[in-house]
Amino acid sequence: MKRDLFDVHVMVDWSSASTARTGKDSIWIAQARDSLQVSNPATRSHAMKIISGILDSATAQNQRVFLGFDFAFGYPQGLSQALGPQADWRDVWAMIAHEIEDADDNSNNRFDAAAAINQLFAADGPFWGNGLKRDIDGLPRKKPTGWGESLPQNLRQADEDAKAAQEVWKLSGAGSVGGQTLTGIARLEKLRHARGDLAIWPFQTLGEGRSHVAAEVFPSLIDIAQNEAEPRDKTQVETLARALQQLDRNGQLDAMMRAPSRNTIALKHEASIMGVAHQANVQRAVQSSTQKAPNLMRPYEKDPQAIYAASFATVRAEAKLDRFDAGMERLAIRLIHACGMIEVADRLAYSANAYAAGHEALKNGAPILCDCEMVGAGIIRRYLPKDNSVIVTLNDPRTPEHAKSIGNTRSAAAVDFWADHLEGAVVAIGNAPTALFHLLELIDQGAPKPAVILGFPVGFVGAAESKAELAAHPRGCDFVALRGRRGGSAIASAAVNALAVGLPEIGE
Repeated sequence: MKRDLFDVHVMVDWSSASTARTGKDSIWIAQARDSLQVSNPATRSHAMKIISGILDSATAQNQRVFLGFDFAFGYPQGLSQALGPQADWRDVWAMIAHEIEDADDNSNNRFDAAAAINQLFAADGPFWGNGLKRDIDGLPRKKPTGWGESLPQNLRQADEDAKAAQEVWKLSGAGSVGGQTLTGIARLEKLRHARGDLAIWPFQTLGEGRSHVAAEVFPSLIDIAQNEAEPRDKTQVETLARALQQLDRNGQLDAMMRAPSRNTIALKHEASIMGVAHQANVQRAVQSSTQKAPNLMRPYEKDPQAIYAASFATVRAEAKLDRFDAGMERLAIRLIHACGMIEVADRLAYSANAYAAGHEALKNGAPILCDCEMVGAGIIRRYLPKDNSVIVTLNDPRTPEHAKSIGNTRSAAAVDFWADHLEGAVVAIGNAPTALFHLLELIDQGAPKPAVILGFPVGFVGAAESKAELAAHPRGCDFVALRGRRGGSAIASAAVNALAVGLPEIGE
């Protein structure tokens, strides 16, 4: 069976923007392996780091990468001839890399660089379309005349063949590609010199099958169905990355890469557009790869035991757990697992006997009092040792009127209906600060004390304060609380599950 030319197929939609930008009209990178990965770096510097990372990773695995870029790789040969009779694309790329200044924040001098290159010509140079407010000597705002005479040709052969392709000299205005080409070539020139394993198609050979390859790809060469819910650039790179992969698997990419072998001008000066002579094949690959796109879903873990094991191991590796005893460590891990926030471990306040008190209470059949239905819903019933009752009184029909009578929230009023169950209970508050405040008020007034209070109300008004009150004055109750505004039902129910069984998913 014939092996694919490349293991990784990458498509890059470039941008010459002068400020950091994501979303529409920014840089998009799609990487097709067994799955499809898409990134949207805000700057060209970040984009090149991503691209270098892709190449480094592939090299380490003895793999090859195809890199497609949507800017021109060459100019009509009149530009290189202006540098000297023996000059070719290498001299042009070196000149552009020397003239272009492109900072990490995307600020760049592409218009001034174009004006400097125009000085190679006796009259007006070929670059035009000054898009800045200030005038630039040597860079006209309007298109010059003299193409093919005093100036190079206006279009490359590939641009004529592609029909919709824009001229490489135009720097601003609808559809302009001149700025992308200047900034793109400057970045690629530095990348190829920094590495020894990147060939530029069609100028260079493929290094006897060892090199990564960068090539010019023109998205508008074929029809790509647009997804209105996302930027067109994103749709294009995703579609073309899949299509390139499909063409490689079909053995057609090899033929496309041999296409301009007899075109001396393309090989020395102009470059060419990958697939320009094979547009029907590219279109079929787009349609085929789109239909097969679900097969490119990124791989994911499906074994529940492996998921739990990896999750808890990650928490243990990243969180600071050394201040907890064994029981509280399991509780902290379960809380972090419920919300994905490692910093929870640093914000937990608790009494020394909290875990043991809650665990024993549940073991002895104590009820669980919850301030809202979501806390109750998150408690895993099969983990409860005595089929413990889970009690939520927020939606008790008496609650609304009682709230009015005490001048407090429904959440606070619902706590009053816990009275018959409160002594020795496990209380889990994951929503309302007023529920925690009112519980403490009732205990001050002589109400029975629960075995443990799990204080995880969330929000901007009263959440931090109610938990601070619990931690500072627990009224003789064991407790666990998450300091600050964070909290929530998932965390509160996770605390109950931890008290009930610890981490049974990994045998703890």
